[in-house]
Amino acid sequence: MREQTLADMKEFLRDATEELLMMREMDNLEMYRVITDKGKELEGISEDERTDDNFVYGCVSNVYIADELEDGRMHYRGASEAHVVRGLLAYMVEALNGLRPEDVVSGTREVIEQFAEDVDLKTTLTPNRANAFGNIYALMVEKAAARAASS
Repeated sequence: MREQTLADMKEFLRDATEELLMMREMDNLEMYRVITDKGKELEGISEDERTDDNFVYGCVSNVYIADELEDGRMHYRGASEAHVVRGLLAYMVEALNGLRPEDVVSGTREVIEQFAEDVDLKTTLTPNRANAFGNIYALMVEKAAARAASS
């Protein structure tokens, strides 16, 4: 498990923002292609992990997020049937994997919201996809809070 700091997360999201905005300048479809390609990198989950506890409510497509604590660091995996949502999930997983649970809970919200604002998710994505992004993040924080409370 790679360890990650909040500074690492910020740098990753800053780089992702630059790439997505550059693609969007060419064409919105190019931005979607990059997001969809990112989803192909996502470490999936097993059928056994597709439980109510791992289900992201409020998404049109079925989205699941599994987590574990490895050496005091969060490790997320996920699945989505929707290609764009899977890509957004992959960005979130990469951004938050390796952080301590307390860092996910207390140190990521502003950065994640800034990423969503800078990439302009509300206007470039359908409302359902933009809501999915927020719901994915909320479940990831909830899972980290549960891990922090139990450790």
